[in-house]
Amino acid sequence: MADPLDHDPVHEAIEALRAAGRTVLPAEDAPGLYRIDHGPEMTGADVVAMAVGMGLVEGPDEIE
Repeated sequence: MADPLDHDPVHEAIEALRAAGRTVLPAEDAPGLYRIDHGPEMTGADVVAMAVGMGLVEGPDEIE
């Protein structure tokens, strides 16, 4: 059984976006930032928010 503390929402969002056909790459020379479809640099929180907004992953319980 997986440890719930090992859950990484950023990784989950990246995988969901890729499964939806989006290109998600780490930003060059900017650890912790990502580019989706060659757009502007985004933080991990931005990537999660995008995936939540697209209905690809569930958001935090507080949003409900």
